[in-house]
Amino acid sequence: MNMELSSELTPSLALLREEALRRQSEEQHGIVELELSDALEWAAHTQEEPWLLWRARRTAGRLRRMPVQLDPGELLVGKPHQRMPGAEELAQREAARAVLATIPPFPGGDPGHFHPDYETLFHLGINGLRAHIAALAANAADEEARIEYTACDMALAGMSDYLRNTAAACAEAARDGMSGEWVALSSMCERLATEPPRTFHEALQLMFSTMVALWYGEDHGLTTPGRMDRTLWHFYAADLATGRLTPQRALDLICALYIQCNRLLWPGSAISVMVGGHDAAGQDVTNDLTYLCLKARQLTHLVYPTVAIAWHEGTPGALMDYACRMLATGIGDPAFFHDELIAEGLREHGASIEDSYNYMNSTCVEIKVCGASHIWVTHPYLNCPQALLDVMTAVAEGAKSAPPDFQSLLACVKERLTVMIRDAAESADLIWDERGRTGGFPLASCLINDCLARGRDFDRGGARYHWVENSFVGLANLADSLLALQAVVYEEAACTLEEFTSILRQDYAGQEALRQCLRTRVPCYGNDHPAADALASELAHFLISATEAQDVGGHRYVPGFFCWIMHGILGGQTMATPDGRKAGTPLADGAGAAQGRELAGPTASVLSTTAWRHRAALGGVVHNAKFPRALLQTPQGQKALRALIETYLRRGGFEIQLNVVDAETLRDAQHHPEHYGDLVVRVAGYSDYFTHLSHTMQEEVIARTEHRF
Repeated sequence: MNMELSSELTPSLALLREEALRRQSEEQHGIVELELSDALEWAAHTQEEPWLLWRARRTAGRLRRMPVQLDPGELLVGKPHQRMPGAEELAQREAARAVLATIPPFPGGDPGHFHPDYETLFHLGINGLRAHIAALAANAADEEARIEYTACDMALAGMSDYLRNTAAACAEAARDGMSGEWVALSSMCERLATEPPRTFHEALQLMFSTMVALWYGEDHGLTTPGRMDRTLWHFYAADLATGRLTPQRALDLICALYIQCNRLLWPGSAISVMVGGHDAAGQDVTNDLTYLCLKARQLTHLVYPTVAIAWHEGTPGALMDYACRMLATGIGDPAFFHDELIAEGLREHGASIEDSYNYMNSTCVEIKVCGASHIWVTHPYLNCPQALLDVMTAVAEGAKSAPPDFQSLLACVKERLTVMIRDAAESADLIWDERGRTGGFPLASCLINDCLARGRDFDRGGARYHWVENSFVGLANLADSLLALQAVVYEEAACTLEEFTSILRQDYAGQEALRQCLRTRVPCYGNDHPAADALASELAHFLISATEAQDVGGHRYVPGFFCWIMHGILGGQTMATPDGRKAGTPLADGAGAAQGRELAGPTASVLSTTAWRHRAALGGVVHNAKFPRALLQTPQGQKALRALIETYLRRGGFEIQLNVVDAETLRDAQHHPEHYGDLVVRVAGYSDYFTHLSHTMQEEVIARTEHRF
């Protein structure tokens, strides 16, 4: 990256960053006007009104009534005003809730994890998109399509009004003498209310406005900036060529977007940016914006968005070296995704060649095609070791005969897992069906291909690609637990399955010697041990096949192996397991080894995780690694880190993410959180402030093996 760039935020952006960091540590408030708006719109609904038109009025009403808050120094505007309601509003809200209680409840499923088709919106603008809808409506083949087009136009009109309201707020700020670029921003938003963007700044403003409209107008709370070095590239290049823009100004604007995201989103959420990769013609797409998106992450040093690199064999070495230097600062970004592996997986799921290279980690590591997907993620998280515990409990209680040998036990566990997966798919299928009746997202339907072309809503089969993704938690705990039972019960005959179950129910009380033996003498996954890796591979491939044997709504049921924070939540609900894990403690934090079990070094760890095929697991595969920061402060350390990352990816690894922070620092942050407000750590697919994590999750991050080369 040969650009002269500041190593600090501008003073105004620095102040906004501090406000975002402070706000994320405080109680979060909603937008008072949204509930009141929904009640007003629902009160006007009749049984004769098509459901999608009510949903469109709901979206448009929210966007028209949503108040805008402006603050000095903002370069991108339209942040909704989040606040506590006043006394009169509290009474109005109680009355509104009585009305809202009569609305058929939203069925569930995933309304977020959303990457809009920014390219089409940038090309046409809002009025151009409305004109396109009008032309389609004039030739609509059926009544459902005519209703869909009417609903889409209503939703876009609401988004247009939101931009006009933002423009009016900026004009008022200018009249009031408020410091800032309010006249220019007012003119920009007024124009974007109807017309396509002409400049890099305008494109970023429309991107931010679209995210806000989807977040708050239709509850797509995880709408992401996405592939910024692709969607914004031609604006950047054109502005640079004409002298309208400098790299520094572009960096400031990207920083402004990142900061605004943090002023809106709550801790524990996740949005993402992905850069790099290659296109359908095999050309690497790395450009100046690739580096600027990474640099902005360094400068803002807030929890959102995470930034990832889509890695392939043609990824520039300079980009990988830059990424390793960035990781050495301790920020936890970028993560690395295997570009070709994921593209192959998408093609196996029906994506075109072109679409397969235009994918996005929707927020954590779950994959979807940009601008064309209606995909539910993590529906649900499935507790792998619980299947084994269910079998052991059934045996202990006499409901099932004790398996006579290890292979019989393994078959029983697989049978139980099959039931869990089938039940999850059937539950999701019912929700998917109900979403077609009492769901509906007209604004999303304007921004996801092929809803408009088909004349069908996002929730009614309009999108080009559909599937549901589950996610398996605790693969390592299941594999290690089975290895322990194989050794103790079936090979050594030291105790029966029933006796082992009793030990687990007592949480290893009086059995600490046994527990330590299980943790140190029995082979475990994550150490390049042939038997352990073979069993983990067998289980992973079984889980993939058992998932793909199901469908939801006539579409693929797709597996994943990541946790978000569910390894902590599910672990808290799970009794002790035969791998020596005690009751209530977190399960393994991803697709790799359980915490503290990687005894043979980082290379052995990645060899184990890549011992099985990741390609089909588009629900996401996470490999976590942790290094002390001091280890990476030399060129040699950074070179070794790059070699490890590329080894993982070349062996077919799906995604790898790193924490570069030592246990001593994390312990100090526990005792003195006031000194570590912006200490960001990778959890299990997403990032969070360490001091915002529960004590259990903090201990989980600390317990991870701290590798040295």
